[in-house]
Amino acid sequence: MDDWEALVRQVKEANDIVEVVGMYVTLRPAGNTFKGLCPFHDDRRPSFDVDPRRQRYRCWSCGKHGDVISFIQEQDRVNFREALEILARRASISLEKTRAFRPNSERAAMIELMRWADERYQRCLHASPLAARARAYLAERGLADATIQRFGLGFAPNSWDWLVAQARREGRSLDMLVQLGLCAPRSEGEGFYDRFRDRIMFPIRNAQGQTVGFGGRILPDSPASERGPKYYNSSETPLFSKSELLFGLDQARQSAAQQGCLVIVEGYTDVMMAHQMGINHVVATMGTALNARHIRQLRRYVPRVVLVFDADAGGMTGVDRALELFVSHDLELAIATLPAGLDPCDLLLAQGADAFREVLAKATDALEFKLEQVLSQEDLVTVESRRRAIDNVLRVLAQAPEMAGHEGAVKRELIINRIAQRLGMTNQEKVLWDRLRELRSRSRAPVEKPAQQQTETRAAPAAEHEKQLVQILLASPELVGVAQANLALEEIEHPGLRRLVQILFDLHKAGEPVGLDRLRERVENQRLGEIALQFAELGRMHPDCSNWLRQILGVFEQRRYQRRKQQLQSQLLVANDHTEAVELLRQLQNK
Repeated sequence: MDDWEALVRQVKEANDIVEVVGMYVTLRPAGNTFKGLCPFHDDRRPSFDVDPRRQRYRCWSCGKHGDVISFIQEQDRVNFREALEILARRASISLEKTRAFRPNSERAAMIELMRWADERYQRCLHASPLAARARAYLAERGLADATIQRFGLGFAPNSWDWLVAQARREGRSLDMLVQLGLCAPRSEGEGFYDRFRDRIMFPIRNAQGQTVGFGGRILPDSPASERGPKYYNSSETPLFSKSELLFGLDQARQSAAQQGCLVIVEGYTDVMMAHQMGINHVVATMGTALNARHIRQLRRYVPRVVLVFDADAGGMTGVDRALELFVSHDLELAIATLPAGLDPCDLLLAQGADAFREVLAKATDALEFKLEQVLSQEDLVTVESRRRAIDNVLRVLAQAPEMAGHEGAVKRELIINRIAQRLGMTNQEKVLWDRLRELRSRSRAPVEKPAQQQTETRAAPAAEHEKQLVQILLASPELVGVAQANLALEEIEHPGLRRLVQILFDLHKAGEPVGLDRLRERVENQRLGEIALQFAELGRMHPDCSNWLRQILGVFEQRRYQRRKQQLQSQLLVANDHTEAVELLRQLQNK
């Protein structure tokens, strides 16, 4: 076993799969295994098994399976190396001091630089005289020191080069600071300037708790408060995308899993105040409306989301957008309305946590909220008012991409039935269907494919001898050299399996140790990593992989012969020269 395989084994052994999965899924003992609801699909009954003896998991419904590393890969949407880092940190294993671990230099350097900047901003807020006004402002907002520490707030002083100067002194990359959106090159002359100035800094963390961006709140008494936006977020970077990230998700997801729900508000301080008062399943969008990318991420954690709107937001496009998302996705999406003139932070400070919980308890699903909105605007007495009300709802549905599959069809049927009942058209659903189709044809809204189909094209099923070849090589890596000497990579027709064999061949050619976890480190596609795990287990069940490989190479040789035979026969049919024809016949007879 090489150093890398030993390192991976050490991390696995330090992270019991039952404990790790139990952080995300409620598990209950069931004989020799543990059972729970699968976190990877909409599981209605426990079909997810975790086996502590084999340190493996499997969902008997959706088919997801693997070890503790692949679970973190799937759950947190990270690659093999990042999952290994997450589990190593959990077990207090320092990978940086391990020679076998070669970090992903660019991404790791970016994460490290963001950590460094985060630390500088936090030190400034807590210890520098430059941040006295910021500390006073946060105290006025009612945020406790423990909450500020928990969310890692910091402060960027009112200076053009405060962070730039520190980066220069410590030899940090200014070019990478530009790439991460923390500073920018001066338009005139040489040098750089800080992009965040005189702002309270809210670190934006990914689901693993790594800082990947910042939101900066200008101090109300700042000289720049009238010139710039109140809130200023990091620009799009390789680490940060405001259309995907949610503020506070790293702090909220464990509570959300217990509650079965995530609450989405608009402001950073709204999130922090809710957590301060014990309502821990609250997050915020990054100054953008909730979108399909958010939904696909949220669905990994909870089956239900509650959007909290201000009282005057009920008549805005946010409701229609929420209804579109409700229609298009396998997620329960509800809307809660705050009392007039209050945001969540104000409500929590003025009336306490119970008042906010009451607001959440009164949340209604997006369709019901829209119907209530329409009914409050139309009296439904006249024919025209009823027609307007119906079109008001159906137009939103027509704009929404259709949810695929039988579940989507059932959901649409239930939606139309609800509309018919609420708008007094019971037993007239056909009229509503016809109108919806008419509006949809006008809008020409594309049908949204499932997320998996958007990111990958399914290849044809792999041939059995190709699957067995991969099983052999993963179970007995010492045979990779034999296969490479007798087989051209192009002979493997299935693209996914060809990629696995290519990685094994490349490792062998480079003189590096060949093994399953070495391969998984290099696999870009999570699904291929799962296949590799499964194939390795299947291969280990065979008593004689060496003899098995000879048989499989024989199949490849026979296929080569058949292809060459067909090629010679085709050439013989069109041969005009007698000598050429005789030579082709000779080759056909000589296998």
